[in-house]
Amino acid sequence: MKVLLDSSFILSCVMKRIDFLSQLEEQGFRVEVPREVLQELKDLKHKDKTSRDERTAIDTALQMIEGRKIKKTTLGEGSVDEWLIRRGNEGFFIATLDNEIKRSVPNKIVIFDSKKSVGAE
Repeated sequence: MKVLLDSSFILSCVMKRIDFLSQLEEQGFRVEVPREVLQELKDLKHKDKTSRDERTAIDTALQMIEGRKIKKTTLGEGSVDEWLIRRGNEGFFIATLDNEIKRSVPNKIVIFDSKKSVGAE
């Protein structure tokens, strides 16, 4: 099973200190990160309204993804959200906090705050 990660999911997991990559792999998922999502994270890091903690979390996330040799994919032209919805409807699991995406795809990965874990919903 493949899972595509969204920037909101990655950032939230890192800030909550959840080892989402290991947990997803242990659950049998092949984790992929769209290059467009990585670019979203890099762009967010340079925005004025981004807090110091968020910048640190972004750096940590990028290091984790590079260090684990996570597969990077290219979605194509158009918005990242539209592509994630399209892929989600093709059978991919989508890891996101975005409510519109979560409503639009059947297979999603969620964060269980009380357990500091992630899993399919």
